[in-house]
Amino acid sequence: MEWETKNVDINLKLKNVSLETFLLTGQIDNLEIINNLKQKVKERTKNSDLNYKTNVKGLFSGFHSLDEDKDFKSFIVLIGRSIKLICNNNFRITDSWGNILKLNDEVIPHNHIETSLFCGILYLTENGPGTYFEEYDTTVEEKIGRFVLFSPILKHSVKKIKEDIERITVAFNIGTIKSWDENKTEKIIL
Repeated sequence: MEWETKNVDINLKLKNVSLETFLLTGQIDNLEIINNLKQKVKERTKNSDLNYKTNVKGLFSGFHSLDEDKDFKSFIVLIGRSIKLICNNNFRITDSWGNILKLNDEVIPHNHIETSLFCGILYLTENGPGTYFEEYDTTVEEKIGRFVLFSPILKHSVKKIKEDIERITVAFNIGTIKSWDENKTEKIIL
């Protein structure tokens, strides 16, 4: 294919733009929600056709496997005050899923740039290698009930598991509700 170059006028401007990001950690102590989600992640990763095929080089329940889950929604409502620190808009759960990492599993560095508001992780187990956030050069240590909310552009990863453990988490993306989608999308109002 040959590109037409006659009679084309273009103007390209490039500029680095600094964006403010956030990394918020908190803790819940509702063991009923935690244990219920842990069981659901174990069930939903058993036969997933996405195991070891995404940035999660481990067991993966599927991108929308927890979107309508009552325990996951209860968790979101429970952390509402934390969410209000970073987001004042009504929002929707874009996708939510469970991960299980075992010996030699890892999560390769990636971001969730396509997400419009924020992302999060809820730790259902502890003693794993934590989640590393490249731009902050910090690792969020795993503790049962700890959660982290972060800007979608932040690169994050999990080092290869070197012990015989089972690391279980719930991950999620939260998006904006556009005015033209208000009647079509279940929104979360805190």
